[in-house]
Amino acid sequence: MAQEIIVDIDDEGGVEVKTHGFKGKACINASQFIEEALGKIANVKKTGEYYAEELTEKVKVRHGN
Repeated sequence: MAQEIIVDIDDEGGVEVKTHGFKGKACINASQFIEEALGKIANVKKTGEYYAEELTEKVKVRHGN
């Protein structure tokens, strides 16, 4: 799934920032610069993607025998 940040602005100037395709706290890091630029945050709703495990890769290298 592609990662995207969607910014919706309603007729009254209210702004909603949505993220898609990010797992775990990566969504917060991705949209942080927009939220800081907009000012005060009125509400935060975490989706199922927030609670999904972030995909990480662990590699163990052993030298010798």
